[in-house]
Amino acid sequence: MKSKVSQSTKKIAYLLAVVYFTSYCMRVNLAVMLVKICSEMQVEKSALAIVITGLTVAYGTGQIISGFLGDRVKPRHIIPAGLALAVLCNVGIFFASTIPIMTVIWSVNGFAHALLWPPIVRLMSTHLSAEDYSFAAVRVNQGSSVATIALYLFCPLLLGVMEWRTIMLLCAAWGAVMIVLWFILYPRIFTKTDKPTEKAETPTPEPAQKALPVPLYIFGALAMIMPGIMMQGMLRDGVTNWMPSFLLETFGLSEENSIVSTVILAIFTMISYSAFSALQKRFFKNEVSCAAAIFGGSALVCSALFLVNAFLPEAALVPSLILMALTVAAMHGVNLMLIAIVPRRFVPFGKVSTYSGILNACTYVGAAISTYGFAALAETFDWNFTILTWVAISLVGAALCFFAARIWQRHLDAYKF
Repeated sequence: MKSKVSQSTKKIAYLLAVVYFTSYCMRVNLAVMLVKICSEMQVEKSALAIVITGLTVAYGTGQIISGFLGDRVKPRHIIPAGLALAVLCNVGIFFASTIPIMTVIWSVNGFAHALLWPPIVRLMSTHLSAEDYSFAAVRVNQGSSVATIALYLFCPLLLGVMEWRTIMLLCAAWGAVMIVLWFILYPRIFTKTDKPTEKAETPTPEPAQKALPVPLYIFGALAMIMPGIMMQGMLRDGVTNWMPSFLLETFGLSEENSIVSTVILAIFTMISYSAFSALQKRFFKNEVSCAAAIFGGSALVCSALFLVNAFLPEAALVPSLILMALTVAAMHGVNLMLIAIVPRRFVPFGKVSTYSGILNACTYVGAAISTYGFAALAETFDWNFTILTWVAISLVGAALCFFAARIWQRHLDAYKF
């Protein structure tokens, strides 16, 4: 029987979800309008991809810095600092007129958002039990999906009445509002839940105790988990960013309609968080094994996507939408396993934020490669060849997680998670 989620847990979960929602609004907005911006600035998509790549590289490297800070500086200070810097970058992009300037500003924006996820994970692991942590992790990740849905729905409508640069200012304005809300709500929510309601079987060292050293065998698992996360980042962000271009070039959809149609990605993703969380709890327990299975499913889906576009191109629009949405949803499921759940296993070592940052950085190494790489592949070859690479990436991810899962199980057994 499911235990009831407390009101304090819900408040923590939904406050952090709104923070993550805000982060996505100020981080993904440019990518959502990628097709329109390419058209207005009269540049190739590979040229503008450099701007997005700058963000992902800075976001990825910033994760490591943020993770280190998150275990040493109070998250309540890091989170609003990151939001404030992101607001400034969204305002700055309004005045940028060249690709190099946009790249610099958007790279700083990537670092700003990197300051958010590791402190969020630390807050959840500090204030919540294992079961409540899973509840909150799903809601926080769903916050990103809600933001994506909002951007995909409203950006095309707003682009009909204003320039894309003005939309960036609107996102910055919401970010400023969120900073004010954070300072108002944080002391009311977190000061009442200073200690986690942790079950006895989950090892959580007291602040006064010295954290345990990380066992050497864990690094063997991480050596495979980290490149597996890169594979996830390549598919998740690469498919998401270039789906509008794929629909435009393959099926001739208008720029606005191709953007709107990708809302299906976020809807599938939002549902997938709860579905994959339930799948892991019921059938796998070991989150790395679950990630391997999800990668395997992604390989099948991408294979079907290739076959549909290769042999039934005239009837491929709707199947392509569904299959690409399933691919992205699957990668968000892998993200939930490896980026949200795995870091919590470092609680006994006092390194939750540090490893959260390191692991999340791997996502954006993959994302940076695919954001530029998929555009180059599509321009040099075609979209069918690019889809074949998605099959290969899924298979590599499945293999890496499969071999890492056995070592990771040893860790789960040793610390009675």
